[in-house]
Amino acid sequence: MGAIHNKIKRLREQSNLTQQEMADKLNMHLKTWQKVENGVTKLDIERLQLIADVLETTIEDLINVDDNVYINAIKDNEVGFNNSSVTINHKSEEEKNLYERLIAEKDKIIADKDKEIAYLRGLLDK
Repeated sequence: MGAIHNKIKRLREQSNLTQQEMADKLNMHLKTWQKVENGVTKLDIERLQLIADVLETTIEDLINVDDNVYINAIKDNEVGFNNSSVTINHKSEEEKNLYERLIAEKDKIIADKDKEIAYLRGLLDK
């Protein structure tokens, strides 16, 4: 079982939620939730955010299990990191730095798109 899945399970238990209650809050079947906790299901960013919201924490807290953990985001060729999968692995400092730079690049792309959207909304409001 992966470290992130252990942490999700631990946080659920600390929140005094059963697996069924967690599944209900996330609009999924119990068996699907059990696969999440058992590390069978890969979690995308959107699913991680929903889990974090239910557990009243952040994605960063869910994935920050130790200093050797990093996010392996699968880069989309068009706009950056659409529908990224998150996989937790133990990697070297060099690889960790690479992924941190890729995440920073993704954040810049999102910020640029947000500015573009705000500009276009401004045009529509005129």
